[in-house]
Amino acid sequence: MNKMAEEPDWSEIEKRLEPQYVSFFRESMNMPEDAANEIFKAFVKEQKEAAHREGTDRFPEAFGDILLQRERTDEKVRDAFAPKRAEGVTDEDIVLWWNMHDLERRLICRVDEMNRILLFEKLVQGSGMTELEAARSVAKRFPVYGDPEHLVLENRDDRPLPFELKWRVNRYMAEKTQTDPDQFQTEVEASTSLNALLRRAVRQGEL
Repeated sequence: MNKMAEEPDWSEIEKRLEPQYVSFFRESMNMPEDAANEIFKAFVKEQKEAAHREGTDRFPEAFGDILLQRERTDEKVRDAFAPKRAEGVTDEDIVLWWNMHDLERRLICRVDEMNRILLFEKLVQGSGMTELEAARSVAKRFPVYGDPEHLVLENRDDRPLPFELKWRVNRYMAEKTQTDPDQFQTEVEASTSLNALLRRAVRQGEL
């Protein structure tokens, strides 16, 4: 198999994603089109450089399928997925997340980070919250993804969720906010973080 077949063309992925992200920046942040294009290009450049440094730019297509195969025989892969499996991650979750192109995954994470930072700064600068109060408020508004073994705040359930759960979390939150938004908000406010509520939903088989 040649290199082109093994490694997806980043320029083609960039072209496919550009309209989606430019539209998002224009609509959600009220940006002019030129500014939206500039921020997209800046994010792509930033994430390409990070991928090159970390070696993820060489991930092959259908990487999720490959990881599932390796998990059966490779102890390192099995150990890496063990804490994720303990959090409820399924084969389907792994395929959905890791079969995406690396740039696509990275941009999703970068925009999530941007949204959390913007809200944090707004709360600190505009609402007079302390940084700790703002961090707690942000944690109730946005799921946080990352290494599940990384502790945040004081509650173990506040830890970052595995990235692989992202699509199930999105569906769950969309359903909750559509069917009974007031009840969902009450549940969120009663939790130490949105992550803690989502973890309970996983354990109870709701997510």
